[in-house]
Order: sequence, then structure tokens, then C-alpha cells
Amino acid sequence: MNTLFGCYMRDYAEVLEERFSSPQWREVVASGLPERLAQRRPVPPEGNSPAEVAVDYLCSHNGHVVRKLIADGERDEEVLLDRLSRWPETYAQSPCPITFLGLCLTYACNAQPKCVYCNQRPTPELLADGDWRRVIEDAAKNPPQGGTFIYMTGGEPLLLGNRLYGEGGLIEFATRLGCAVNLNTNGLLITPEVALRLVGSGLARLHLSLDSADPDVHDALAGASGRHAAVLQALMDLQIARELLGANHPVIHINCVLTKYNAFGFPRLLEKLLRMKRVRSPGASGPWRADPHFRDLGVHLIPVGGAENAGRRLSRNEVVRFYLRTWLEAASVWEQYQDEVGVPPDERLDFGNWAFFASAYHRVRHRGSLEDYAIACEDGEYGRLALMSRCYIVPTQGFVLPDGSQYWCGAHSVARPKPLGNVKTGGVSQNIAANLPELERLPGPHCRNCATATLFLNQTIELNLRTRIGLWLKEAEEIGKTLTNDQLGFE
Repeated sequence: MNTLFGCYMRDYAEVLEERFSSPQWREVVASGLPERLAQRRPVPPEGNSPAEVAVDYLCSHNGHVVRKLIADGERDEEVLLDRLSRWPETYAQSPCPITFLGLCLTYACNAQPKCVYCNQRPTPELLADGDWRRVIEDAAKNPPQGGTFIYMTGGEPLLLGNRLYGEGGLIEFATRLGCAVNLNTNGLLITPEVALRLVGSGLARLHLSLDSADPDVHDALAGASGRHAAVLQALMDLQIARELLGANHPVIHINCVLTKYNAFGFPRLLEKLLRMKRVRSPGASGPWRADPHFRDLGVHLIPVGGAENAGRRLSRNEVVRFYLRTWLEAASVWEQYQDEVGVPPDERLDFGNWAFFASAYHRVRHRGSLEDYAIACEDGEYGRLALMSRCYIVPTQGFVLPDGSQYWCGAHSVARPKPLGNVKTGGVSQNIAANLPELERLPGPHCRNCATATLFLNQTIELNLRTRIGLWLKEAEEIGKTLTNDQLGFE
């Protein structure tokens, strides 16, 4: 057996070997493309910690004011939090680094008919490649440590072809500017050559759509027969391309839209994917969790959204069943996998830790009980019980549509309140600065379907800000009742 695939389970390594022996792969290997790409492939950065960026920025601009309030005797944590969390009027002159920039490159889609749950509302496509490059440059000019996350999605972004993944295409352009690029795709346009070019572009992460281990269920949701097989072949091509180029990137995650038709098959999907991932990356040593592919093929469960999909949502009873039974079945699959591949007992992670990004329920804190959350899900408002009193993260991010309109976040780009501005006439940070007064209205009605990642960041930021305040208060007590202005250096 080809040692190229020695880091996979034997049965799946044989599947990869068979695919690698296909005429399509023989042709592209004979062309010399793998060698050329391996020589020039940029290595992507790991990306930033958005919560840390926001906390550090707020504390650097407002910390002295809050400590002055403490010195003057203020002890109300909510008053101190309110003052610490204000985005400064000087933002335009000293903007926060952009942690995340979502780019909907096109609303065109090669999947016809489309997925049955697709509810996108296309805009005119007014941005040329030069415009997208200028937007990326703007976001990358004041980068956070680890680089800005650039999220490229659609529609189907692979329709851009070499403009996206070719030499000097948008992915490579952003990567060479120090950005960590994440691509969202249905995978149907991935061939051996496309897979090689995606890996060779320096792509950091790729999200591939797969809704079920059952071909019939996936194809019914995806809108046409044969799509399940096409996605699995795309995954194989990406894995082969990584091995040929000696690359650990892109790390591949699976997007699974959670509906009443596929939810209870999640353990089987997980079982299938775990048998398709690297067991250990070549040359990896130390703790298993430090392996760059430890969470490769992890699943993001995305609750189906939109009023049009009300009939596809889980009922409240189904939500409760999923988290009390199906989730535990998936956890058992994960434990069996760790047994099979020989993860040492002291290095094992429980399923909730390994799959921390999988569940919209477990990843963040929701007010009330599981039953309360289930009612919110039945109403199609998955985030309403996890919203904070403020949205801390949005001044560090943006989401741009093909017509150039810029929104605070992905949820707003779907709901379509008034945009912050247009990137054809204003920079990303400039549009944010002009709309900072609007932060007082957030969270609002358009936030009830806030992305789980955004909810997680907001909860993390508030926790960290409260921790900073607690440290300053403790410091004041230790010095003696209150710090004097002289001790703090204030006049």
C-alpha cells in the first residue's frame, strides 16, 4: 500500500489509494502540477484570538478611566463594565484590528436544483476582483496577532475558478498578506486539479457541506441524487492533495445543516467521518490534542434557518430528544474511536471538548432550561436566550455582500437591516467607525439568530472584561480601601 496514506485507518487508506490511481489523478500528477505548487505554496497563519483582541483594545483605551473610577471609590461592577466596554470616539483614528471579515463573493450556485433549505436573497454583483483585493488589503493593513480571518463564501465561491484559487488568486493574495483564509463550499466543483490548487493557495480552512452519512438523506436535502458521492470524492481529493504537497492545511470541517430529517443520524455521520480522518499527522509528536489535524473533519451543526424552513425545523420535543439521547450516542462514538486508535487515557478529551464548535446549545450559555431552548428553536430563534446586553465583538469584524454593502456580521447580512455603508466608497474600519453610535441598539431583533461563534465571543469578552475589573478591584482593596490618584499617576 502507498505510504502516502499511512496516517489513515487501513480501510480508508485503501479507498484513498484507489482514488489516487484513477485516470484523473494520474493525469494531474504527470503534469508536474504538484511539484510546482509545493515549491511556492504559502503557509497560512493560524489566525487570531478575536476575544483577546477586543478585550485588549477596550482595556488599552478605557482601562485608565475605569481604574480612575475605582480610585474615586466606584465599586458597582455594572457601572465599571459599562465604561470599560465603550468603543472610543477615537476609533476612526486608531481602529481596532479587524479579526474577521466575511466575503460573500457571489450568490451564483452550480447546484441546480439548489439545496431544499436554501433561502439566500441574491444582490447585484457589483464588486470586481480589484474591489475584493482592496477590501482584503484594507482589513489586513492593521492585523491582529495571528492574522485576520478572511471567510470566503457564496453561493458557490468555487465558480470563480482561478480568480479564487489560481496563482495570485484571492486566496493566495490574502494569505500572502498574512490572513488566515477559510472557504465555504458544497464541494461539487472539486477535482484533483482544483483540490491541488486549493491546497497550494495557502488556504487555512475549508468547510465542506455534508448533511448525512446516508446518501439518500443527504441527496434529498441537497436537491439531487449523486451529490453525496460527489462530496465524499471531493473530500478524498482534498486529502490526497494535502498528502502530495506535504501540507497540514487546509484543515477541513464539515457543515451539516440540522433538520428534522437528518438530526438523529448525527452519530452515524460522526462515525463515518472519524474513520476518514488522519489518525496522526506525519511527524506529529506530543499530546494528541496538539496534532494539527486533531479536529480535522469536525462537524458544525447549523440549525436550519429562515421562515421558509419552519417545517424542516426540529420540534421542541425533537430538540430535547437530540440533546438528551442523540448527543450522548455521538459521544459514545467518539469514545469508541479514541479506544480504537489508542489515545492514551490521560490525553483523552470528552466529546463536548473535542466537538466544542459542533453544538449551538452546548457551546454557549443559554438562559433557562433545555426546554426553554427547545421552544426558542421551534420558533426559529436559536440565539435569543444566549444574547448578552451588549454586542462587544462587531467593531472588530465585518461582512461584505457582492454589491459592496457591509454589515456588522453574517446574521445581519442575512436579515438585511440598513448596511453600515458600502466598501466601494468607504473602507471597512471607516464604515465601522461611522456606525459606532448604533451599537447602543444591539442586540436587536435581527440578532435572535446570531451565529453561535459570535455568541461565544461576546460571552467570552464579557467574562474577560469582568475578570479585569475584578483584578483592579482586588488590587484597590489590597493597597488599602481605595487607590489614591497619586498612586495611580493621575493628576
